[in-house]
Amino acid sequence: MKTTVAVLPLAISLALIAAATSTPLQAADISEQLNQALQQSSVSAHFRYRLEYVDQDNVLEDAIASTLRSRITINTGKVSGFSALLQVDNVSLLGNDNYHSTVNGKTRFSVVADPKGSDINQALLRYQNDNGSTFSAGRQLVNHANQRFLGGVAWRQNEQTLDGYRLQHNFSTSLNTELGHFYNVNRVFGPKGPAADQRGNFNTALVQWQLNPAHQLAAFGYDFDFNDWAVRSSRTVGIDYQGKLATGPKLSWHLALAKQDDAHNAPLSFSHHYHRLSLSWALDGVTLQAGQERLAGDGQSAFQTPLATLHAFSGFADMFLNTPNGGLRDNWLQASGKVNKVAVTLAYHRFDSDAGNSNYGNEWNASASYALNKQLSGLLKLAHYNANALAVDTSKVWLVLNYQL
Repeated sequence: MKTTVAVLPLAISLALIAAATSTPLQAADISEQLNQALQQSSVSAHFRYRLEYVDQDNVLEDAIASTLRSRITINTGKVSGFSALLQVDNVSLLGNDNYHSTVNGKTRFSVVADPKGSDINQALLRYQNDNGSTFSAGRQLVNHANQRFLGGVAWRQNEQTLDGYRLQHNFSTSLNTELGHFYNVNRVFGPKGPAADQRGNFNTALVQWQLNPAHQLAAFGYDFDFNDWAVRSSRTVGIDYQGKLATGPKLSWHLALAKQDDAHNAPLSFSHHYHRLSLSWALDGVTLQAGQERLAGDGQSAFQTPLATLHAFSGFADMFLNTPNGGLRDNWLQASGKVNKVAVTLAYHRFDSDAGNSNYGNEWNASASYALNKQLSGLLKLAHYNANALAVDTSKVWLVLNYQL
């Protein structure tokens, strides 16, 4: 349910408009625009309960995390092209808290990176003109392409957002660009604790071109200069291509290529390559997919994606949030479809090193989701990692309930 609201950011918008426009706004103009903005404003609430269980074959005790994320989102209407967004999150414990949240000190348990606390997830001011340009300043969620290099990590209860500025421009319905400069990363380990923020200078660029309905091309660049995480300072450039057959079999594919070099205060010199190639075949009721993702490594360092939505890649068990120095080759097979109204997915991953001839392990993933209605949905996920040369056997189970007001 969405209702009209009056919120403080509108006052900020009006002040900026008064400063930016060459012709002073008349009281009648302000009143009319304010009334329209109030009618277009909305408030929504979202609740996500998650029960997460982690069992690892080591000395750590099994973890059980029972958490509820409550989110309130306020969007204002536009006044002379200006609008504002405010989003506040609270993560609370419901019952069992026998897990290591990374900040609660319960280090005898396995890690579930969902600390409790309240945080401003997004707070930004936007300006949009009639020429296809949008400028936003403040704390914001930034998701690029498939989020392999930059994303909000929506899977965790506390999302990853960026503080800074972003300029987006649509040259046409098929060509759009984006430039960003950010100075702080609000990580999933917050809102408090030593790993809650990563400060520095982060410049991002993205161009997306819809060549035709069947083919899309993107080019991207990332310059990351971390103040306190120098080992992740780097420059990355690459391309991303997605296509499908216009007629005949329902075949689609995805190809991504990138190159990453050391930059700024990085302690090591390196130059690594990345590729991702997948092929999907949609049959009656089932989609089959096979693919390989390579993050190169040389034994001293490896291709890293520190600001990605990492849970979406290299298995649900999150064993490769940091690429091993020997690199990573992830070969997978996946089948997805529906059983009645339940969406199900089953996937198998084999993980090998890029340098040398080491098999890290393999992993099975499964998920089932069901939407009871537009407001309520549920998800069950399972992951089992069989260790060989990296980490230990790990099993994880998630039960998630989403409720949208």
